Amino acid sequence: MKMHVGVAMVAVALMVAAPAGQQAPQRPIFGARIDVVTVDVVVTDRQGKPVTDLKPEEFEITESRKPQTIDSFKLIEIDDSIDVDPARNRDIRSLQDQERELARDDVRVIVLYLDDYHTRLGNAMAIRGRLAQFVRDLHPRDLVALMTPLMSTAALTFSRNHDATARQILQFTGRKYDYTPQHPAEEIYLYLTPEQIEQLRNQIVTTGLEGLAVHLGSVRDARKSVVWVSEGLITSIPPGARTSGLMGGGSGGAMAPPQTLQQQMQVAGAVQPRSMSSQLDLLEQMKRIFMAASRSNTSFYPLDPRGLATSEFSIADKVSYEADRDALQQSMDILRILASNTDGRAIVNSNDPTPALQQMLRDSSAYYLLGYTSTEAPRDGKFHQIDVKVKRPNVEVRHRAGYWAYSPDDVERASRPSFSRPVEVERAFDAIADAPGATIRSWWTAARRADGRADVTLVWESLRPAGAPGSAAAASTPSVVVVTATSPDGDIVYRGRASRVEEPGGRVAGRVTFAAPPGTLVLQLSAESADGDRLDATTRDVVVPDLSGADPLVTMPQIFRVRTARDVQMIKSAADPLPATARQFNRTERLFVRFHVYLPGGGTPAPALRLMNRNGEVMSTVPVAVDPVRGVEAEVSLGGIPPGDYLLEAAASDAADSPRMLVAFRVTG
Repeated sequence: MKMHVGVAMVAVALMVAAPAGQQAPQRPIFGARIDVVTVDVVVTDRQGKPVTDLKPEEFEITESRKPQTIDSFKLIEIDDSIDVDPARNRDIRSLQDQERELARDDVRVIVLYLDDYHTRLGNAMAIRGRLAQFVRDLHPRDLVALMTPLMSTAALTFSRNHDATARQILQFTGRKYDYTPQHPAEEIYLYLTPEQIEQLRNQIVTTGLEGLAVHLGSVRDARKSVVWVSEGLITSIPPGARTSGLMGGGSGGAMAPPQTLQQQMQVAGAVQPRSMSSQLDLLEQMKRIFMAASRSNTSFYPLDPRGLATSEFSIADKVSYEADRDALQQSMDILRILASNTDGRAIVNSNDPTPALQQMLRDSSAYYLLGYTSTEAPRDGKFHQIDVKVKRPNVEVRHRAGYWAYSPDDVERASRPSFSRPVEVERAFDAIADAPGATIRSWWTAARRADGRADVTLVWESLRPAGAPGSAAAASTPSVVVVTATSPDGDIVYRGRASRVEEPGGRVAGRVTFAAPPGTLVLQLSAESADGDRLDATTRDVVVPDLSGADPLVTMPQIFRVRTARDVQMIKSAADPLPATARQFNRTERLFVRFHVYLPGGGTPAPALRLMNRNGEVMSTVPVAVDPVRGVEAEVSLGGIPPGDYLLEAAASDAADSPRMLVAFRVTG
């Protein structure tokens, strides 16, 4: 088990904390050897050019001033001027592709953390064009991912489609001091003051950055870079600062205290009690990021979108000069502190971040990975200094200052058995959140043909509302989705267009059905406007079941959003109704569920449908009806279910080992 400039042996991704509606952070799993330290070292000459011909015997490493023996030595060198075989830089089409490509030493791994919580709207609009151009200019080998505060690391997807990533960046919208709820988890804002909301947002972002560092440490040993686009964090809002999105004209103050016990518990758990020093609390939160970054070989490059900032607030905010200056200084200090403690560089006080971003690429393009087994084997939870020297004159050596050791309590806590949700439950919940900047979402299922083969049905739905003909909104609304289905080897199974289907209520959606053999299928979806402009591109892996086999099978359930009994009758009478792709519903709605059970020999199914909590524990059994043509049907009322995350389990029978399909969904207030 290795440590990346520390005792980093964590292979579990920390999720965003409870406010994001995701799973709580899991404990890292410790192995028997936790004393192998890996440190990356950048060596340059007087002109700033990398020195790449050093030998292991030319390095000296000391830990706490005690010499260490180098056990492993590796030069990582990436030359963008050398043409690379395009086959070496394939598109990421599956989780297996992503895992394989991330493990390569000859690729740069970059994550852009777009902190909309701490970026003003105007500053986000000013910086996103430069960021998009930077991503477009990256080398085809580079792997890039986007992350936002309410996004789980489980949804982190790396891509080489830099144009698609740039388009997502161009949709970055800052909402600093804007407390309008845009996510079910943010409805709690109505019960909090601006001060409490800022405290909550700070906790979400620091927890997210920590979890991101831990996750990146689990994918590869080599260096990773995180660009944190943010105006920094402050611990309090000075008098006179304007906010929006709250009751009372945005001047602050919460609504009346919540009345239900559940609401009271949510509010109590959302904000930690204030200590005597909020600044020390924030630094303690940042310290956990430093430790995770040190252990995972991750460098942070905070990018301040304010550019040459002279003040934190505008003249309309009516904030005193002293309070304005203190807030600006504190926010910038946070950015600098994070960079200096993670071997990164703070990109602040610059209207053009491109040169600094290019320097970040150079930092990741030529360096040495040195590994040693610590003779200290510390278990004190303290910082241990590392010093690396090179036996060659006229060179500059850059490396991390040291690492944070684990304490005996850390090891003991991490070794305890801890609860974790089953893998299939985790995968089901991954489908709830839409990817940042996505234009469409999709859903699929398989059905048995008359010849026993499988028909795959793909449904897509626009995340953007339809606009009036000729309007800008109409030009950015998908009209058709080009579907390309291939085998993992690249053989084309189907290529066609899924045109828009006219839907009552104005929903923009479409469908296509095609035959496919059993096994893994890679679906590439390209959304286009009515004028033929490409709006979005996405890829997903699906596994088509063998419907001609001898084992019972359950198809992926179709979910229909209904409110009245008439809505249900209309769906039942329709020849081929279009199911919903969304997985967020209001308590005033009901779900109409339909799925098929295939038994060997055409037997009569005795299916089961169960409502489960977010941990996969059964809450209740839902009555079902079996129709010989339409399949299994059921209605699920959401009125008596508290807001939260749930599962529907469609099973072939009541037996514990019966085949099943899980659908995760979220209920809002």
